[in-house]
Amino acid sequence: MKPIERGKVTLDAWRARGATRAEIEARQRRRLAEMLSFARRQSRFYKQHYADVPEGSDLTQYPPVTKSMLMEHFDDVVTDTAITKAEIDAFVADETKIGERYLGMYPVWTTSGTTGEPGIFVQDETAWTISDVLGDRWIVPAMVGISPLSKLVTQNLRIALIAVSGGHFAGAAGLEMMRRESIYGERRLRLFSPKSPIDDLISALNQYQPAILEGYSTVFVELARGQQDGRLDISPALVLPTAEPISETQKQRLRDSFDCVVRELYGATEFVPIAVECEHGNLHANIDWVVVEPVDENYQPVERGTPSDTVLITSLSNRVQPLVRYDLGDSITMYEERCPCGSAFPIMEVGGRQGDVLQFETDEGEAVPIFPLALSSVVEEVPGVHRIQIIRTAPTTLQVRFDVTPGATEEKVWKHIERELQSFLRTHGISRVTVETASEPPQREKRSEKFRHVWSELEE
Repeated sequence: MKPIERGKVTLDAWRARGATRAEIEARQRRRLAEMLSFARRQSRFYKQHYADVPEGSDLTQYPPVTKSMLMEHFDDVVTDTAITKAEIDAFVADETKIGERYLGMYPVWTTSGTTGEPGIFVQDETAWTISDVLGDRWIVPAMVGISPLSKLVTQNLRIALIAVSGGHFAGAAGLEMMRRESIYGERRLRLFSPKSPIDDLISALNQYQPAILEGYSTVFVELARGQQDGRLDISPALVLPTAEPISETQKQRLRDSFDCVVRELYGATEFVPIAVECEHGNLHANIDWVVVEPVDENYQPVERGTPSDTVLITSLSNRVQPLVRYDLGDSITMYEERCPCGSAFPIMEVGGRQGDVLQFETDEGEAVPIFPLALSSVVEEVPGVHRIQIIRTAPTTLQVRFDVTPGATEEKVWKHIERELQSFLRTHGISRVTVETASEPPQREKRSEKFRHVWSELEE
């Protein structure tokens, strides 16, 4: 994208921040019409998928799509014929390519597969620009006060991201791409792993002293405890919990512990900035660039104020891999009420997605937290694993449900899983936990149809 075009997109997004609902919806309608026309014209998949839908039809007349459909027909979905599934599979399998652009042009993100199948999502330059701008327009105004600005300057604008590494995941790979492409990013962006023992993570953050802290909500709640008891001593200007739901009580704990601005981010690999929190604690859906449809299990709209069974999103920014009425799998609730902040962007809430933090005793009798995304990623990285679930069934027992990829041997994969889990637990000082295989494969939740990854059957 040329600088002038990027500037126009950025300026329009900021202008929409104070727009009326009618003006916001007009932007959405115009971009939606353009996206539908483009997808039907340039994507072989959508051209066939919409063959029976008359031009100009209401969006609800277009059949939804799922991740498995888009992955199965990947070569026909993408609109750049230079992109092929075989070549992009090889690209994401190469960890040395993390942070590089595919074909020198496109950011590529992968998902871990909470719906049962990992996904690969290619971004064009407009989508990449929008992923930054939509968050900034909500967050930057909160940073103009004397205290936040002072902290930003004192901490030299350093940003710490807590996210799982080792793959082309949106958080870690996006950060690495920014580090590669800018002097600022190389000097002031750093990735921290939630797999690290909590004391090691605290020590590393104490040394780094971030101005902005972004990452998993479950990790931040534990870091807040460390800040309160004196083990952690950082002074960020901004904390951005994301990837997992967080309660208002937990966000208040972060504000009290770090004495800073806290803003929740809701997004997905497929479309990063779906909603951002305002100063009144409400998530606002960025509907000028994404269509959000809360629906029931039959893809019928649910009323405002009613939790959905799933949500369909239509990206209005990404044309290289169009997403039209894409089943994201999350349960959300949209509200009619106007936010006290004055914004005309609709308010929404998010349910589900969060695994349980498991508390174990070390060999010395100290209680330590094990974070769900860290634990699941250990197993997901085992060769031959297709899908996993980890359940705490007793104080010192973890049960693993798993299935394997074609050609993999269950017995061999299981031995590797057991070895990796025990090794991971030992790095946290935990050696008295039994890891056992379950008799059944991973199961979908009845309501959401997602595969929950980590939970406890005990009262933690």
